[in-house]
Amino acid sequence: MKKSNYKFWFIRRDDDGFIEEAAIRFYEGDYDAEGKYVRSRRLDKNDLKHLDKKFIKESSGVDAKFYTRIDFGQIKTDDELRAFLNKELAKDKTRKPIEEQKGG
Repeated sequence: MKKSNYKFWFIRRDDDGFIEEAAIRFYEGDYDAEGKYVRSRRLDKNDLKHLDKKFIKESSGVDAKFYTRIDFGQIKTDDELRAFLNKELAKDKTRKPIEEQKGG
């Protein structure tokens, strides 16, 4: 089964440091013979139908998943955002999250 992971594209915070919105890039890949994770392709909204419909187009024309406070609540830290995103990765029944992003 293919593995999935994410990377932050951008995070926007308010004046008090709370995260207002974030755009996330999701990827698919697998581990190589040496145990290193290698991304094979970027996932777009057609691959991420298990998530809601909020996507934004990057200048390259590729979609990034767009989240707001409505999605993740009142959070300040990148670690809190990662915990939320780990749960989002777990919604995908066709791929398994990489070990570092399994959540728990």
